[in-house]
Amino acid sequence: MKRKLGFLVLLLLVCVCLLVWRQWGEGTQNYSEKSVPLAEVCEELSFGIYRETDWETLLTSYRGEYLTREILSQILTTLGVAEYIKPSAEEKGGLIGRAEWNEIYRQILDLLDTERTVVTEKFLVLDRIAAEEGTILVTNRGDYTTALPQSYFSAWQGYEVYCLDGRCIGIAGVNGEELTVSNAYLTSCADGEVQFLYGGASYCKQMGATQDPVEAGVCDIVVKEGEICALRMKQDRIEGKLLSYDDAVIEIEGYGKISHPKHVPVYQTYGEVQEKSLTDVVLGNMQVTYVTGEQQVCAILIGQPADIQNIRVLLLAEDGMNYRSEVYVKSDAGVKVRCGEKEEVLAAGTLISAGTYLAGQTDGTLVVRPEQENGVIFLCDAAGNAVSNGYPGAIEVRSYAEGYTVVNDVPFETYLCAVVPSEMPSSYAPEALKAQAVCARSYAYIQLLRADLAEYGAHINDSTSYQVYNKTAATEAAKQAVYGTAGKLLLYEGKPVEAYYFSTSMGYTDTAEVWNVADMSPYGYLKSACLNRDGAGVDLSDEETFRSYIRQKAEGYDSDVKYYRWFATADYREKTQEINQILLARKAAVPGNIRCFAAGEDAEETEVTAQTLEGYGRLVGISVQERSRAGAILTLALQYEKGSVLVKNEYNIRKVLGAGVGKMVYADSTESTGVTMLPSAFCSIAVQEDGTAVLSGGGYGHGLGMSQNGANGMAKAGMNYEEILQYFYQNITIGSIE
Repeated sequence: MKRKLGFLVLLLLVCVCLLVWRQWGEGTQNYSEKSVPLAEVCEELSFGIYRETDWETLLTSYRGEYLTREILSQILTTLGVAEYIKPSAEEKGGLIGRAEWNEIYRQILDLLDTERTVVTEKFLVLDRIAAEEGTILVTNRGDYTTALPQSYFSAWQGYEVYCLDGRCIGIAGVNGEELTVSNAYLTSCADGEVQFLYGGASYCKQMGATQDPVEAGVCDIVVKEGEICALRMKQDRIEGKLLSYDDAVIEIEGYGKISHPKHVPVYQTYGEVQEKSLTDVVLGNMQVTYVTGEQQVCAILIGQPADIQNIRVLLLAEDGMNYRSEVYVKSDAGVKVRCGEKEEVLAAGTLISAGTYLAGQTDGTLVVRPEQENGVIFLCDAAGNAVSNGYPGAIEVRSYAEGYTVVNDVPFETYLCAVVPSEMPSSYAPEALKAQAVCARSYAYIQLLRADLAEYGAHINDSTSYQVYNKTAATEAAKQAVYGTAGKLLLYEGKPVEAYYFSTSMGYTDTAEVWNVADMSPYGYLKSACLNRDGAGVDLSDEETFRSYIRQKAEGYDSDVKYYRWFATADYREKTQEINQILLARKAAVPGNIRCFAAGEDAEETEVTAQTLEGYGRLVGISVQERSRAGAILTLALQYEKGSVLVKNEYNIRKVLGAGVGKMVYADSTESTGVTMLPSAFCSIAVQEDGTAVLSGGGYGHGLGMSQNGANGMAKAGMNYEEILQYFYQNITIGSIE
């Protein structure tokens, strides 16, 4: 009982602090050594079990603002540490100064903060930014959020603070030591005034000490007691292309791997000097300068724009994974082999084993490059038999704890020559192949700038996750299409776009609403296009209108393809568990695409954020709740015995509906079984009396952008590649990489 009463007293006390906090935060109270506001004490006591307490539920009439000896005594008693911590014996009602509270608070932490969640930090405040829930402190050690009022801190002042989960919860005191703004970019130092870039902002500050003029560059700025007292320029540099990076290590061409701080600063020094990010350094296509010190990269300088020459492709293993247990390669030409400082030349046909060079390493890189420009490299089995088409350019094998990765560093246009035939048959009309080449180039260019796979030293991989590469060797027709459109990109509002494409339409293409995106503006170039030869598009959002359309024959640019129309029989009555697994997996990926509604005791359903569908019972119905004007299902409704689920995003809808498909019949009367995913989300659902369903649909793929078979039909009809692209994408221009 005593413990419960004590805990309630503490809750009341902290609630007092909260009420005071509201008044405190609205005021302009400044930091003081002589007193400690109760609101600050409240923040500092928010570790451990007290973090989860709902302080808002308690009321109090206490009006004090500062920590007193009487309140301190109550705190220590409630925490159960009064017999271990003894404040100085002074007048009961007197205020507790900051130095005394610091000593007591540290003893409290020693006794109760067993997991050491509260840590002490020292930083220099550069700026204070008002935020919705308090203040953001911009410091020389990064940004900290705090509920302390903005007026509590002064710019260019050092502090020692208490932090919890990266949040500043209190101030131990003002710090008068030298504090350093590391790896800033000095833009000017003249007439006693220093201008520099740091942490995404620019600063101007008077020097507190005499400083000879210095040239622009990376430096450490030393501050003491609010004044800049020294500039320490960094002169050591490395030149080279960036090949890979992660949160700890950067790989530089011709140099190897070197560590870096987690948030290494990047500065653009040509044109308008500005701060960039590591993702702005284009892998393998940008000569940059690395400022080094203490055996790590301190900053990166971009002195010129990227010169797009090559693309770096991660070649997936046969199981679709990034890593391989062993790698064997050979070339039809002599090769230069480099691993660390070891370099050698090997004859054509020599089988090269990654394990021979990289055994026992977890961060090594093996580079194999043909001596002849037209030489190619083959992936092989242990016996030396080629198991791939030849890869132009260089092959890089990197070793990790998980295994080896393989990256093909290949000229950009050469890469496209092995993408086009892998994505579109070379037998298609030349203008269709040219349209495919421009789409592939635009898509690859965007990925090249993003470098999602930078940790593996790659921009993209060779699968359908990006673009299929070299599964079909480059053909003469593909080469003519690529070089006939060399450098051409699709531009929307002057910028390259991800030129999405898919196999076959059902007579219409759709917009990005089929992906349930929150912001459609980046996809403004994706329009709904009618591919029927009469060009008479209709609104297919009504179920009866769509059902009538999809069951009719139509003459379109890709209506001669078997996927143009298809029909399937499906039975979902025994697929509840399988469908639930799909739903939960997709919900984990993007929660907003799977909305769950649980039925209460009164059978009324309410939306929940459950991570399980237990208690929903058996799946008893599937229907279309919403359809786009172009005919794709936007929302699929699943009815359970005790709840319902709404499914959005065309991929999710295709996965769910595919789970119950038994047999599928295509427009050419061919059949297939074992379908696990519908060809498209353009379909109707007709539930039969026996509980089975008939799906009537058309098209193959997501339905956005260019229909490849439609493009072929247009090319056969006499349209050139520019006309084809203008047909599928709206408000675009065809520009060049430059």
